[in-house]
Amino acid sequence: MTDSYVCPHCGHIEERPYRVRLIVLTCPDCGENGRFIHRSLADRLDEVPEPQRPEDWEEMPLDDRLRYAIREELLDISFTGPI
Repeated sequence: MTDSYVCPHCGHIEERPYRVRLIVLTCPDCGENGRFIHRSLADRLDEVPEPQRPEDWEEMPLDDRLRYAIREELLDISFTGPI
């Protein structure tokens, strides 16, 4: 069984045989280096209410969106417990 990780820049999906919150990779599609976040976390970004998103939300890389949502307490995500 594999888990999916999403490129923060272009949305490319990488499969890995392990389950962690994020992995640092260079994307084979866009060539950017970044924090690929677990697909389940990427999907949770849709839970952030639109009125609470910054103006540039759609342009922000996924990992920046996730950090913003956690910092602003818009998502409750534990980095020590299960995903």
